[in-house]
Amino acid sequence: MEKRDKRYYTRYRTKLEGKVALEKGFTFPVEVLDISAEGARLRTDSQIPLFQGDIIDIVIKWKSSIKAKGEIRWVKEDRPYIEFGIIFIEMDMANREALSSLISEYALSALSDLYTR
Repeated sequence: MEKRDKRYYTRYRTKLEGKVALEKGFTFPVEVLDISAEGARLRTDSQIPLFQGDIIDIVIKWKSSIKAKGEIRWVKEDRPYIEFGIIFIEMDMANREALSSLISEYALSALSDLYTR
């Protein structure tokens, strides 16, 4: 049986850097592997215990920093890395607009790649 992606928004592969802060007080760097309007897939080599349901604050480094609060939806350990998916649960309008601009830029880039092959 084919596994279907249940996501509503398109995900775009990225190579962005970010920083995550857990409510428990830990802060660590992350790589943003893909992103959508709804959430992101992140990777870190920090060996910090992460659990589904943890609430995080994230800053994504782009033209301007994008700040959001997220909830960890899944965690996968693949030593020496930990990958985890988040859903954005809180983001002010300025950060939402910056995220929309980032996604638009990646979407346009993906389209131009299709047409220039």
